[in-house]
Amino acid sequence: MPWQVSENISFCELDDRLFFLDLRRDRYFQLSETLERRFRRHLHAPDDTTSLERLVEQGLCPGTAPVRTEIASVEQSVPELPQSQTRIRADTARDIVLAVLATYRRLTAQPLGHVLNDLASYRRAKVSRPCSDRRDAEEERRLIQASDAFNRVRPCIPISTSCVIDSVSMIRFLAKRGLYAHLVMGVACDPFSAHAWVQCGSLVLNDSVGSVQGHVPIRVI
Repeated sequence: MPWQVSENISFCELDDRLFFLDLRRDRYFQLSETLERRFRRHLHAPDDTTSLERLVEQGLCPGTAPVRTEIASVEQSVPELPQSQTRIRADTARDIVLAVLATYRRLTAQPLGHVLNDLASYRRAKVSRPCSDRRDAEEERRLIQASDAFNRVRPCIPISTSCVIDSVSMIRFLAKRGLYAHLVMGVACDPFSAHAWVQCGSLVLNDSVGSVQGHVPIRVI
């Protein structure tokens, strides 16, 4: 599970090492083994401020206790459900195109952290209730139908696919329809890779179960 150190910095544990994500600086990083031992020691003894100067330099906030973020394990994937034969309405396709184009422009012009803060604010304004596995049948149907439409239209848009662009765009598209979903950012190692996907409860909306399970969540928006 991911832990959030501050507004911008979160971390997770993978293969007995800690991996950090700094949204303000748009970078992933690790600490040296010495600094990681100090950080782990601080997590267990927050009042011990011995030799924390280097941790402060890394942008970590040793005075703040990290907060654990809960996210369900993925069990099912919309792209792996039987393909829908439902015709996609013109206004739905238009909204998908506009969401992708707007997200592409934002990510080109603004820092990632700023884009994600705007995304969370937009979702709060459009949807009052966070998603969970306790959805009624109608909400489940609408969520799957909207996600499936996005997945079918997205390859037709002349912008290179990107897990971040596509996931942020999908969440904005869903929120406009009153549907709540989380952006999950994850990491893998050997070699290191970062990935992002959209998830609601244990249902992943724009990726396969296998791909998601190959990454450890480091941030949930």
